[in-house]
Amino acid sequence: MSGSEQPDDGSVALTVPARPEFLRLVRLAAADSGARADLSIEDVEDLRIAVDELTYALIGDSPANRPVTLRFRVSPGRVEIEGECRTPDPPAPVSDLSRAIVGRVVDEHELSFDDGSRRFRLVKRNQP
Repeated sequence: MSGSEQPDDGSVALTVPARPEFLRLVRLAAADSGARADLSIEDVEDLRIAVDELTYALIGDSPANRPVTLRFRVSPGRVEIEGECRTPDPPAPVSDLSRAIVGRVVDEHELSFDDGSRRFRLVKRNQP
């Protein structure tokens, strides 16, 4: 294997413009990841809701011409998604309702804003 080749671990990277109209594509990628992980229909819907909320937190209220990059890692019964958007703009506050929604629908999540980057990470597992 050469230095530029990466092992196929089933992860997918998606880069979209930081504009709300591209959230549909992000939700579709999340749903596909959930289906590949054999999550239940309800868990896939929860995953779609969480990635929508967290990606919107990266974009903020004033979208700009910058990319949002997401990495989807899938394993049996588990999906991990990381998102990042680099911007010098300070983040808009994330509403308490949005935080409550995400906390209810995924198993783990974090959202951070530092050094010119907005980032999130979430994990959704198949629920018994």
